[in-house]
Amino acid sequence: MKKERRRIIIDFEVLSKGGFWMCCMKDFKSEKEHTIINDREEFLRVFNKNKDSIWVGYNIRGYDQWIMKAIIAGLNPCEISDKIIEHNISPWKIERSLHRIPLYIFEINESYRSLKELELFMGEDIRESNVSFDLDRYPSKEEIDELTSYCLHDVRMTYKVFEQVYYKYEAQLGLIEYFNLDESMFNKTEAQLSAYILGAKKPNYERDDAKEFEIIDSIILSKYNNIKQWYEDYNNRDFKNYLKVNVYGVDTDFGWGGLHSARKKFKAENFIVNSDVSSFYPSIMIEYNLLSRNVSKVSKFKEIRDTRLDFKKEKNPIEKSLKLVLNSTYGACLDVNNELYDQRQGIAICVNGQLLLLDLIEKVELFFGDKAEFIQGNTDGVMFKFNSSEDVDKYLEICKEWSNRTKMELEHDFIKKIIQKDVNNYIFIKEDGSVKSKGAYVKSLSLIDNDLPIVNKAIKEKLINNVDMEITINNCDDLIAFQKCVKITGKYSHAVNGREKINLKVLRVFASMSSADYAIMKMKSDGNVEKISYTPDRTFIDNENIINKKIPDKLDKTWYINLAKDRLESFEPEDGYTLFDYFKMI
Repeated sequence: MKKERRRIIIDFEVLSKGGFWMCCMKDFKSEKEHTIINDREEFLRVFNKNKDSIWVGYNIRGYDQWIMKAIIAGLNPCEISDKIIEHNISPWKIERSLHRIPLYIFEINESYRSLKELELFMGEDIRESNVSFDLDRYPSKEEIDELTSYCLHDVRMTYKVFEQVYYKYEAQLGLIEYFNLDESMFNKTEAQLSAYILGAKKPNYERDDAKEFEIIDSIILSKYNNIKQWYEDYNNRDFKNYLKVNVYGVDTDFGWGGLHSARKKFKAENFIVNSDVSSFYPSIMIEYNLLSRNVSKVSKFKEIRDTRLDFKKEKNPIEKSLKLVLNSTYGACLDVNNELYDQRQGIAICVNGQLLLLDLIEKVELFFGDKAEFIQGNTDGVMFKFNSSEDVDKYLEICKEWSNRTKMELEHDFIKKIIQKDVNNYIFIKEDGSVKSKGAYVKSLSLIDNDLPIVNKAIKEKLINNVDMEITINNCDDLIAFQKCVKITGKYSHAVNGREKINLKVLRVFASMSSADYAIMKMKSDGNVEKISYTPDRTFIDNENIINKKIPDKLDKTWYINLAKDRLESFEPEDGYTLFDYFKMI
């Protein structure tokens, strides 16, 4: 194993018009912090001492690394920042010489959320600096102090987020070590790294054969052969049309994404099996020669898949690293900027994936008919309800025959109980007693995904343990549990609360009983205002740190109870069945 490099969290604040820059750093291991203000010599001293470190940041790939490199190269970081932000010039186009400066970076911004949104979820202070970044003069001492406080806060928050996503860092490090790559590969995205490992290179001409994909021969359909024929019809290959068909009693969408099918507001108990295809898309690529045609090391992809499956059984942590390559390769096939880009292969993988699962569904329907129920189908799996253990055994035989014919391997979960709103929202108990939930209303929340946690908890406690939602909500006095996290998109100029104009892009709002409080609104560019969706009619706002803060007397718990009931109604079957009923019967 290579010597562990230091990981340093870094963030820059630049006032382009004021000719001012500063950066704050925090060592991930020692937690020591350091601030540098408009001092290139000090920055070079620190950088040269730590040039082999991995610099970690939020949007470091798109911004901070270029400010770092500009300072190192002796360029004006304010001018570079101005071109990136004000003139919207891609950083790598600004100054080619910056590419030659070696820098190890790790980007933790892999989502559509800003750092402020994650701070919002974590219950942290989300107020912005009062110092305008359009300031056209050098800032005063008081303004510098405020900017320093703001920058340090962002570094500390980035540190906290890095702790939450550290597994991604470990996975990428494991990949670099496993393939003995230079650690400059940290600079790559997962998809770029996958392309590099597989030796992918786009051709110097543009392919125009996306519609020329083929249906694989091992798919055998009879009752639902019309769906296969729909895909074979070139008139449907405009990638806009889609087909809705009733498959085994369930309305199912077929198009250019994964399989999407589920019974609505459904409950079931006993003899339920969820079957997922192991490494589904990677397996399709391997078994049917549908890997990107740009790949030079075709056999290596199969080696990675097979090794990853072995490591998974052995609980070897490197399996998570190898999974990065497998999972990113399909998406990279449809990314025009990636060396793996091959639209025909990407579409073929998706279409054949849907038809392979349809093949399995059809075989189950033809054998069982109305003696089994198709519960749901998704991108890489299907779920059925049977009437006896003997039926389950027969189903597993059908699966084995399907697997042998299609060369796909299935993994089975045996489920005791399920309540399902739709394909994207469900909760079930496995035979081992563990609970799995999916969907906005009942998903497992985390420190960096934490909207209306008390409503989430109340619904799950009701469904699983039959605890009245009023009890769950009324027994809670932690303010963070009641936070409604709001984002003001670019379509709107600002938020409005009563007569108060709020320029923050993210807000933390709470339901209020006070007649002095108002709804939270958002202002359009044309001057019209709209109420922000799914927020109370009366709200109060608290954008300061609310960790360990208790609820005020004016918090309106009734609003949260009613919201929980509304969501439960959309989730529960008509008879009000809960998973708690199962425990009463055993």
